[in-house]
Amino acid sequence: MAKVNIKFEGADQLIRKFNNQPAAIQREASGIIMNSALQVEKRASDNAPVDTGYLRQHIAVNKTGDMSVDVVASADYAIYQEYGTRKMAAHPFMRPAMDQEGPLFMKKLQNLLNGGLR
Repeated sequence: MAKVNIKFEGADQLIRKFNNQPAAIQREASGIIMNSALQVEKRASDNAPVDTGYLRQHIAVNKTGDMSVDVVASADYAIYQEYGTRKMAAHPFMRPAMDQEGPLFMKKLQNLLNGGLR
């Protein structure tokens, strides 16, 4: 399985700030992170090219820590669909999903840090 890492600019610094917050704020942040990952998973699945449906069925969220998750497309050919090859055009599905969710994700975390719990 090929792995593609996409990071949000400034997310690491923001996450470090959450480590110094009370447990309730950390739990709220963890929920925001998971909800955003689930949105990325849904959008990626909706945007994934379909032949047999295998790629769509193999996009999943894996919790890797209290403040981190991976959204993974585990089909062996996912990387080729995302970036293309010299013989095949790209059909991006993960990056657009991340691009759509990223600004909202960052705004939610910043609002939590600035304003505390809802």
